[in-house]
Amino acid sequence: MGTTFDLNALFQGVLRHKLLIVATVVAALLIGVLYIKTTPPVFMASTQVMIGDEVAGTSGISNRPANLSQNELTLESALRVLQSQTLALAVVNKLDLHRNDAFMSPPTSLLGEAVQELRSRVPDLLPQAATPESAVDPKTEEMRQRFEAVEILREGVEIRREGRSAVFLIRYSATNRELVAEIVNAYGEAFVSDQLMGNVEASARVLDWLQDRLFVIQDNSTQAALQVEEYRARSGLETVAGEPIIVQMIARLKEDLATATVEVARLRAQSLIFDELQHLDPARFIASGAAGARVPDADFSARQERLLVLQQHLDETMRLYGPDHAEVLQLRERIEVEGRILQREMQRLYETTLNALRAQEAEITMLSNSIEEISRENVKLATSRVELRALERQAEIYESLNETYLLRLKDLEQTQTFPVSNVRLLSIADTPQDPIAPRKTMILGLMLLGLLAGAALSLWRERAQRFIRTRDELQDAIGLPFLGYLPQMSLNEIEGATAPEALKKPRRGSNKPRLGFRHVFPVLKDPHSQFTEALRNIRVAVEASAGSQTGYALGIVSIRPGEGKTTSAKNLAALAATTGRSVLLVDADARTSSLSKGWRQSIGMGLYEVLTRRADWEDALRLEVNTGLHFLPFTTSKGTRVTGDMISAPEFRTLIAEAKQRYELTIVDLAPLGPVSDARALIPALDGLVLMLEWGKVSPELLQYILSSDPILHERLIGAALNKTDMKALAKYSKSEPTEELYYAYGDPAS
Repeated sequence: MGTTFDLNALFQGVLRHKLLIVATVVAALLIGVLYIKTTPPVFMASTQVMIGDEVAGTSGISNRPANLSQNELTLESALRVLQSQTLALAVVNKLDLHRNDAFMSPPTSLLGEAVQELRSRVPDLLPQAATPESAVDPKTEEMRQRFEAVEILREGVEIRREGRSAVFLIRYSATNRELVAEIVNAYGEAFVSDQLMGNVEASARVLDWLQDRLFVIQDNSTQAALQVEEYRARSGLETVAGEPIIVQMIARLKEDLATATVEVARLRAQSLIFDELQHLDPARFIASGAAGARVPDADFSARQERLLVLQQHLDETMRLYGPDHAEVLQLRERIEVEGRILQREMQRLYETTLNALRAQEAEITMLSNSIEEISRENVKLATSRVELRALERQAEIYESLNETYLLRLKDLEQTQTFPVSNVRLLSIADTPQDPIAPRKTMILGLMLLGLLAGAALSLWRERAQRFIRTRDELQDAIGLPFLGYLPQMSLNEIEGATAPEALKKPRRGSNKPRLGFRHVFPVLKDPHSQFTEALRNIRVAVEASAGSQTGYALGIVSIRPGEGKTTSAKNLAALAATTGRSVLLVDADARTSSLSKGWRQSIGMGLYEVLTRRADWEDALRLEVNTGLHFLPFTTSKGTRVTGDMISAPEFRTLIAEAKQRYELTIVDLAPLGPVSDARALIPALDGLVLMLEWGKVSPELLQYILSSDPILHERLIGAALNKTDMKALAKYSKSEPTEELYYAYGDPAS
């Protein structure tokens, strides 16, 4: 389950310590005012410089365009130059800052002066070995002062890049308004001069290097070209029209092979047709249409033409005269003769085609062999070609480098004639008029910081002072009924006036006290007060606990000393006695006997004499005249040492038992439970206990620890009440019972 925060409770906790918050805010305000009044004003001036593509001394030797990473490297180099010791030394030398007291020893705040004074006195307090004084060289001393000024300047100046741009901001702060403007302007001018001279020097160095390098590159380029030609001639890799001869030969042979292959296919198809036709009988040869076959031969074509003419003439004659006509017979004979001649010619052509086919096949075989042989030779030359390409590539690289270096050399020769700085001053710093520190708004910030610190301290204090203040906190701690809030009263209101009272001597055998006194009780003086009302509530709870019991022994106890249990006990006894009940009040706090001393009844016979069997308890009783209350004090003579063992004596339990038979209510003022164990021994003899806790002084942990250590103690408790309650502050702590905030008004006599 997640942790929850009660914001209202936190706010109320802070408000309960508002004086602490006010104190922290006032302290923060005073610190801020003191700081502003004792701190000299600080002024700031700034200028901007823009960097070009290259920084002096970092330019390359090629004309390649710079990419993003190269630009970043250039700007980073420029930043290092601006932050360098050399540039700071140039500013120091130009302005003689090492001789400027306003720069070397600027005024500081009161706090700074105190720190410097402390630092100066610390070495004097430490034992040091005596060192002989030596003469100081003026030049050495001046150089030391210069470099000291350089370090002061480098620590004070701020140089940063503006975003992702090529603009740099130079900013300096000091107490001298004229000096800050001079320093930032001198910084910008020194950087421009440094870049201008750097470009000239860098160009001269690069030019000398380029000239030397160019001679080497030109010589290497010539040697590489000669090596290419020598290797080509030695390896048989001559070329025609840019192609090696052997490659051209293979290509030509493959073209011839392709042509021969096509021709063989054509001849083979033609020979098949000729072979089929030559074996037919003449009649079928003519009928098959051989006369119309296309053959690339002039004589054969002429005979085909004559045969076709005779065939057409035969068809015409048969249509005119019939198949048995003499001319038809004659034409048939002539066609047969021509067909036999044409068939013989076909045989001749077949043999010619076969001879041509054999020749073409022989040519294909020869071409294939030649291609295979030359290809093997080409494979052998492959390594040579690879080496040749490497040599050619090397020669091309040298040639390209030669051209590049020549162009760069011409550019640098022209640049030397008119050197240009790649830095521009974008602004010139003016003398600042308004200081940047100390800012008066800092007072508001300190006050806010004080407010936060006060709130934090309040919450810490609230957490550290986790004490019982409300009904809910008390019931959560012990789980017993809450008997009421007893308001805090002044000492005069609590004590009242006490005076001795002369009593008539009682008859022999009477149980009336022989001594008397008169006391002004707060519960009687102001019967409508919250204090009286709370005690009435306790009396009602005691009566409810007693029920029909004839005699009831009630103990009034607390956790710590000074929680007001004695005041509550005597006023509760007085309140009960005014109702007509017989009440006995016993002072059983043997350590302090504060009740007896407060009533001036600590002399004579008392509980001590009763427990030591020097007197009867009835003879030691005293009478409070106003209420009829009987009181058994605790009296001791001078030099008598009293211990808690006396309270645990059997005689005390016997006394309680006898008092219960005589009095309707016996109230015993017990010692606190926390520091001593006196009360624990008497608890079993009591019928009930009322626990009085001082408001805001007892933690739940302490209360639970005390009650858990003795089970019978928790069993005898009727309930608990909170004494010395700050009724005005109660409403700030209570959140479950809205009537609690009305208690103070209820107890006000003017209300």
